[in-house]
Amino acid sequence: MLNFEKEQNIVEIGNVKLGGQPGENSIVLIGTVFYARHKALLDEKMGKIDKNMVEKEVNEFISIVDENGMQAIIDIVGAYPEALLKECEYIADLVDCPFLVDGLNDSSRIPAMEGLQEKGLLNRAILNSIDENTTIENLEKIRDIGVRSAVLLSFGSKYIFPHQKLHLLQEKLIPNAQKANIENLIVDTAVLDLPSIAINVETTRLVKKELGIPTGFAPANAIYGWDFVKKYGDIPRCGAIASLMTYCASAGSDFILFGPVKFAKCIVPSIALISGINSYYRKRILRKSISEKTPLKLIF
Repeated sequence: MLNFEKEQNIVEIGNVKLGGQPGENSIVLIGTVFYARHKALLDEKMGKIDKNMVEKEVNEFISIVDENGMQAIIDIVGAYPEALLKECEYIADLVDCPFLVDGLNDSSRIPAMEGLQEKGLLNRAILNSIDENTTIENLEKIRDIGVRSAVLLSFGSKYIFPHQKLHLLQEKLIPNAQKANIENLIVDTAVLDLPSIAINVETTRLVKKELGIPTGFAPANAIYGWDFVKKYGDIPRCGAIASLMTYCASAGSDFILFGPVKFAKCIVPSIALISGINSYYRKRILRKSISEKTPLKLIF
């Protein structure tokens, strides 16, 4: 079982604790809404949504997360700043958990963050993301808004392998986040494609080993676009998706962006099983403390 020698940072955002040693806190499950093919997204430019459908999907996700003793964040995708802000406000009213402000670029997500600041919602809002292309001007805007939490996306054509991604974090992304006065740093190791997720597993372990920062990644796009398994039907496909997510969990990931919230039944119990096993090992074998935010007492 994994246990890192370096002290692991734990960040608290709203009602969620991200980070720590494997098993210390439950893995945070991040489900997505308002992605390109989400049927609940009726007009992406105006932010018009089917509220009944969203409410049903999100509430089911939160309910399953709670039943399994896990933690949740909602990933809110948006291409237009006004629409993204409107969607964030809706989700913030619907649930108590934090949410990713996942604009397609800075021109959509930074204005949305500014609007959330005016609404008093920055304590739960996580900027997704700061990357190698984030300009000094935009870092200054992020600082002036008062953004507290941000994802650092370790992506770039020159940063493919684990040590390259670590270098990008150390030399650019972390210093830039410090310039923006970000308090809560979260690392996304940036998935390229399905087979290269092995690189993300190793990068996650390396970042936690060397930096102790909460780390995870998003295998969702890679696995949902995998056509090969679709010929076997929905149940085998669900099994394949769940198996990949548990593989990601075994990397020591602090969070997993698992894709559409509607797949919660397929994903959450599997990740809770791994998370609970990690907590058992930490408490029973390592004789270390675990937080109340684990599934250990609920699922076994």
